[in-house]
Amino acid sequence: MNIVLVITGIYLVMGVVFATAFVLKGITIVDEGAKGATIGFRVIILPGVIIFWPLLFKKWIKASKSKQSDNDKTAA
Repeated sequence: MNIVLVITGIYLVMGVVFATAFVLKGITIVDEGAKGATIGFRVIILPGVIIFWPLLFKKWIKASKSKQSDNDKTAA
């Protein structure tokens, strides 16, 4: 039982660290509709970001790569 609590705690700490960066910067990369989002919106999505951080991390990486390849194509 103790190991489950430790693993859950580590998962949640990683989620809080990720959520801080994601809410401040990553949300606009993943969803351009979130540009100019209010602080209230960012606070509301924070619990969901903490829980679903692995999924959102993958989406953030994919969106970053997609934007980078789009920038490379327009520069050429």
